[in-house]
Amino acid sequence: MQDLLAQLLWHNVEIDEAAGRICQTLPGFHEAEQDYDHLAKQIRAAVGCDLYDHYFAQLIRYTNYEMQAYYSLGLGLREDMVRSLEI
Repeated sequence: MQDLLAQLLWHNVEIDEAAGRICQTLPGFHEAEQDYDHLAKQIRAAVGCDLYDHYFAQLIRYTNYEMQAYYSLGLGLREDMVRSLEI
């Protein structure tokens, strides 16, 4: 049951795709995306691909926790239920 809830709430391709479509419509998104891509190229050139990839993977891992917390609040779930999922 725990795995099913996690799949439905956080590992849902349809939600990811819907969020991507929403991003495409937000004012300033494309400029932010271009600015990020430009800066990422500069950082990769300065520190190398391996270190950059490691940093980026850790950043995503770290921010996923925050996104899960905000997402669960948006769904109106109680904090104890989210913690019980052990994601």
